[in-house]
Amino acid sequence: MPSKAGKIFRDSFLFHWYKNVSAPLEYAWWRMRGSPAGKIPHWVKQRAIRDTARAFGLRALVETGTNYAHMIRVQRRRFREIYSIEIDAAKAEGARKKFARFPAVHILQGDSGEILPRLLPELREPCLFWLDGHDFDRATPVERELAALFAHPGQNHVVLIDDAKWFNGHGGYPTLGSLRQRVARDYIGHTLDVHDEIIRIFPEPSLSKLQSSPDR
Repeated sequence: MPSKAGKIFRDSFLFHWYKNVSAPLEYAWWRMRGSPAGKIPHWVKQRAIRDTARAFGLRALVETGTNYAHMIRVQRRRFREIYSIEIDAAKAEGARKKFARFPAVHILQGDSGEILPRLLPELREPCLFWLDGHDFDRATPVERELAALFAHPGQNHVVLIDDAKWFNGHGGYPTLGSLRQRVARDYIGHTLDVHDEIIRIFPEPSLSKLQSSPDR
């Protein structure tokens, strides 16, 4: 539980300044150590979202797991619309206050396993989904999130899921193997890849679009 001072800091834009300054340093240290698996730098995740959106021409981002809204802060000018779902009421309210001047940023409070199925019919274009709503003190909503996505026809959505290491069949997470089979069966025309602990589900003919990272 963060202290009162820690919460004030995280709710301020000083937090985002600090994260922006520290991100490239954290990334450089990770690369110097040989890019170990486990805790992947936030900068890698930021760039995965940026590069995937560019590769597929996606202008709308749907995020589950707002937390302290740093991903929104980083990506807010790269997308025409951003929807972010946060189960914690205080964090959702903090994010709303931070982005009150940005009408294209929509903060939705509640369980993403319940809210995402209601949001999907309102989306009128292919979106990039960043599923990062795993709070390991609670049951994960990822199965319900994916069920809703796979049942949403007619859109070539692209899905990125953080924390691939947790997909081991325990704690409500499917295994990567079962998820791969499910994508092939239920999300026809899409394939699954894992890179830098990020699960990537995208239209099948487009693998080459995601293999041009300057870091690999």
